[in-house]
Amino acid sequence: MGYGPPAGHPGLRRAIASHLNASRGIKCDPDQIFVTGGAQQAFSLIGRVLLNPGDGVWYENPGATGARNALIAAGADLVPVNVGAEGLDVEEGRAKAPHFRLAFVTPSHQQPLGHVMSLARRLELLEAANAAQALIIEDDYDGEFYYGDRPMPPLKSIDTEDRVLYVGTFSKTMFPSLRLGFVLVPRSLVTAFDRLFASWISTPPTATQASVAEFMDEGLFATHIRIMRRLYKARYQTLMEESPALPESIKVQPTTSGFHTTALLDGRVDVQLLINQARSAGVTIVPISRYALSPLGYNGLVLGFGSTGPDEIRAGIRVLREMPALRV
Repeated sequence: MGYGPPAGHPGLRRAIASHLNASRGIKCDPDQIFVTGGAQQAFSLIGRVLLNPGDGVWYENPGATGARNALIAAGADLVPVNVGAEGLDVEEGRAKAPHFRLAFVTPSHQQPLGHVMSLARRLELLEAANAAQALIIEDDYDGEFYYGDRPMPPLKSIDTEDRVLYVGTFSKTMFPSLRLGFVLVPRSLVTAFDRLFASWISTPPTATQASVAEFMDEGLFATHIRIMRRLYKARYQTLMEESPALPESIKVQPTTSGFHTTALLDGRVDVQLLINQARSAGVTIVPISRYALSPLGYNGLVLGFGSTGPDEIRAGIRVLREMPALRV
């Protein structure tokens, strides 16, 4: 009934390490796993350990807002690096900030564009980090939910120089109110993270951690992932089947994993007017620009389908189809 180990419940650390090895191809030891109160806390702690004020951090543009805010709070100088179909533009990052300290990427399912980083681009990023003696944060927030036969291996699984910090969360694989995440750190950083966690970190409740560990050890977590993967795939397929009914001014983009995709808009569409019209009709849509650090040169929407059933998706498409702002 006392306080648990600062770095996390040993059973959960073992279970996470075993799961990463079996399902994601990442070989690691439990002592490299540090349990956090969600991914957001993991990003904050990484910044606390690794960053000095003004350190350059390559950051996907557009990119995830939660990690962005955490790294800014740690004093990072975020360098917006544009994202294409193959992922982060490494050459642009080198040109803008060759002596970067960290790079933040979402290679399994880019947030928010939905691209999967190519193997060639992953190797290029690892090479750039090695040359700069930099580290990489890999946010694998929804990599478990892929819709093809086999997912692209995580960046961490091909990290031969031990430069990747891999962040995962149970908020997406199970449910957000668990407030449970983790960071897998390179072996060279284990001592530094041990000291940080021992000094002040209060981990999530031990009972919660022990319950999740048992859920994983009994094989129920893997079964849950398989079931949810089929459910999310069905919702995604509904979205893609219904999207041709939309006006020509909006093009829903395909994706291969995750809970969301994007829709690109004709440049003549007034995005804010479209958002307001949709809100008045009971549909919430989010512009891609919300995730941008610098201007993107294109307009679009982020369309979530993970928490929305097929009937709701069809209803939402019908609403969007009638939006006056899309008739350009």
